Amino acid sequence: MGKNTIKLTMNEKKFLNAVLKHGNVTDTVICKETGLSKSSCSRIRRKLEGTLISEYIPIINLNKVGIDVFLVLTFQWTAFDNEQLTKKTFSDFKRDPNVIFLASGEGSTSGTVMFIAFEDLEGYHSYLKEFRKKYGKYAHQINTLLLPSKDVIKNDFTEVIREVIGGKQK
Repeated sequence: MGKNTIKLTMNEKKFLNAVLKHGNVTDTVICKETGLSKSSCSRIRRKLEGTLISEYIPIINLNKVGIDVFLVLTFQWTAFDNEQLTKKTFSDFKRDPNVIFLASGEGSTSGTVMFIAFEDLEGYHSYLKEFRKKYGKYAHQINTLLLPSKDVIKNDFTEVIREVIGGKQK
């Protein structure tokens, strides 16, 4: 496990599994499911919200709310030597409401990946045109994968978290 990994007690794992299963439910519900006391649940919630849980967000079926196009965009950012530009650009990406995932890393072709959602193909075309115009000088090896949101098979990371913290608990 990595340097920043939080060591969880068995009770914390039980609590976290209940949250992964039900979302942001009350401590009372978690107490009933896990057998933990109300005070233990409250203490564990405070600890995990301060260290591990950043938000409680639902997993939305994008297609059902009118998001029909999902884009995977990869590119190689070539302006890392311009720290101010890089910081501003990636800050803009983070604030962009269409961007739902953003990461930079190392790879054989591209170092940055973005998952972007759109209502329709017109929104996708406009976005990509503006992206190329605004960042084309610094974003090289631009690759796109266009997916209809109705064809997204899985967009949930709770199972991998359950595995990492010690397996599924029913």
